[in-house]
Amino acid sequence: MAEKVIIDTPDTLFPFMPPVWELVGWLDDKCTGMHTLLHRMQEDESLKLEPVHRQTLKTACQDGVSPRSAKKIERNLHKVTEQKNMAELLSHITPKEPIVRDTNGTKWLVFSQGLLEEINQHQPIQKLELPLTLSFLERRAKAERQLILTCHQARKMEASPEEKLTRMRKAICEAFRHQTLLNSQEIQSYSAAMIDASRPGQPRTTPMVANVLKCLFCLRVDFYHQLLANLMADMLEIKESLRLPDKLTDTLVNHGGMGKLMPLLAKGKLTTPTYQLYEFWRDVLSPLGERPMSYRLMAQHLPRPNEGRTRVRGLADQQDIKNAADATRLTRLKEWRAGTVPEAEQLIGFLESLTVENCDAFFPFIMARVATVWTKWIEQEITLLNQLAKETPALSEEMSPEWLVERFSRYPEYWAHVKAQATSGEPGP
Repeated sequence: MAEKVIIDTPDTLFPFMPPVWELVGWLDDKCTGMHTLLHRMQEDESLKLEPVHRQTLKTACQDGVSPRSAKKIERNLHKVTEQKNMAELLSHITPKEPIVRDTNGTKWLVFSQGLLEEINQHQPIQKLELPLTLSFLERRAKAERQLILTCHQARKMEASPEEKLTRMRKAICEAFRHQTLLNSQEIQSYSAAMIDASRPGQPRTTPMVANVLKCLFCLRVDFYHQLLANLMADMLEIKESLRLPDKLTDTLVNHGGMGKLMPLLAKGKLTTPTYQLYEFWRDVLSPLGERPMSYRLMAQHLPRPNEGRTRVRGLADQQDIKNAADATRLTRLKEWRAGTVPEAEQLIGFLESLTVENCDAFFPFIMARVATVWTKWIEQEITLLNQLAKETPALSEEMSPEWLVERFSRYPEYWAHVKAQATSGEPGP
């Protein structure tokens, strides 16, 4: 039987560097992995690709398929590369080192460099450079690689299980200490819980499970907050070209772009970053000297809905159609405020209309994307924790939604740290 061929490299759930598809999924909930992108390529009729079933594409990226099916997928990829003139792009993003099993860093480097190249194809005048962001990802990927290699080597040692676990815990502590902003108490308790959880025969106590869950959450918070803070530090270098009004400049310089949009949880009610964002824009993007605009007025900046999809009944004149379109716009804005991911073209059109007299739409676009990701992420975490607490009620004594929101809302600390390093020229974290 022929050996199966895997098109993609498997993700690892260890969140020192979370799977890149997690972030992509928050930005586009219909994109769940490489197989989704491959299928979307096939749907582009102009490319004239060989059809491969969606399930086959998924299997190819996860478990592997026959060499015959793999060849068909590879031919499609080569055809796309030729037709889209992507040969130079691929040369820039091709991994320079072998991919280490159980790591996500290589995918992050490829994804970020590929995304930057794609953005710059539409920037004919000023090319965007993100040196701090890419440097952070390179450092983190290198540390992840070393940590996982050390753990692989420890498992192969001719030593007692306890000696192996001790070496692995030391490597974990070192990586956390040098690459994250977790404090020493968190590093000690979380690393101990991870090692205890992997020890054969170890009873799974509620405090241990809680510390493992806290570790997984805090590592992801640390990674994404450092990533965002470095991105915002890169934005500082080009802030003059962003044409920001004073309040948005202050938001970038003193709050890392997103510091005023933290989620709030009071009496069980969550105030999301997307809600905070549009409240913020009501003030910041209103005409100078005027009161904050209403949401009804803000909704007028959304692209006009297609008349064929506007809901009107019976005989309708132009005013009826306009009223129905305005109602559709207002509903769509409400959905965005609640966390629905806006379609890119609609969001760009909305922001270009909203900011035309005040600033460029590029920075508000970033804010909108980040706020949407944050909202989906924190809602997802709270839902998961509540489900786990139902199954294990004692867990609620160790963790709570309030704890999640408080820990998540430490982004201003990350911004202060990264901004200080950016201005001093010192390497991170």
